[in-house]
Amino acid sequence: MVKYILVTGGVISGIGKGIIASSTGFLLKTLGLNVTAIKIDPYLNIDAGTLSPLDHGEVFVLKDGGEVDLDLGNYERFLDVTLTRDNNITTGKIYQSVIEKERRGDYLGKTVQVVPHITDDIQNWVERVSKVPVQERRRTNPAYFKSTEHLGGTGTPITDSMSTPDSDSSTNSDGDREPDVCIIELGGTVGDIESAPFVEAMRQFQFRVGHDNFCLIHVSLIPVVGSVGEQKTKPTQSSVRDLR
Repeated sequence: MVKYILVTGGVISGIGKGIIASSTGFLLKTLGLNVTAIKIDPYLNIDAGTLSPLDHGEVFVLKDGGEVDLDLGNYERFLDVTLTRDNNITTGKIYQSVIEKERRGDYLGKTVQVVPHITDDIQNWVERVSKVPVQERRRTNPAYFKSTEHLGGTGTPITDSMSTPDSDSSTNSDGDREPDVCIIELGGTVGDIESAPFVEAMRQFQFRVGHDNFCLIHVSLIPVVGSVGEQKTKPTQSSVRDLR
C-alpha cells in the first residue's frame, strides 16, 4: 500500500513548499524507500508551456516532453527519478478530463458537478499516478550512498546487491520499483478559491486510503510583529481551519 504525504502552504505563497516536499522525499530515500512525487497547480492552464516566465517562473521540460512547473525539476534532482507529465496535475487537465468523459456519456446523463465528479477525478488521478513505477537513475543522488557515520561520513556506494528491491516490492519489466511513498504538493495557498476542489478532494482521499496511509505537512508563515519580537500564530490558525 502506497503511503501519501500531502504538503500544503498557508498565509502566503512562495513559502517553500517545493523544497520541503523535495527534502522530505530525499530523507525517505535515505531509508531505502522508493519515492514518487505529484505537483498540483490549481490554474486553468493545461500545462505550464504557455505561461509567461515573468508570471510563473521557468518551465521545466520532462523526458517525455511534458512542460511542467519548475518544482518537478527539484523532485527529479532530489529524488533522482524520472517523472512524467502525469505527475503534474492542473485544474485545466482535470476539467478537460471530466468534460471529455461527459461528452462520451461516461456519466450516463447525470448532472456533472465539482463534488463528486471533479473531486473524484482528482483522487483517481493521484491514486493512478502514485502507483506508476518510477525510473531511478541511481548515479548522482547522495541518497544512494550509505554514510559510515551519522555526521561527516563520506559513505560507501550502494552495490547492486544492496540496492536490490525487497522481495515484496513490485517491479515492472524494466526493473523499476513501484513507489512506497507518494509526496503530493498542493500549489498556491490554502483558502484560495481555485484550491478549494483540491483541498476537498484530499480531505476525501484520506478516508479512501485510510488515516494510517496519509500524512499532512502544512508549511505556514508565523510573522514576528513589533519591537518585542512577538510571534503571531493567528494567520496560521486560520489557514489550518481552512484545511478542515
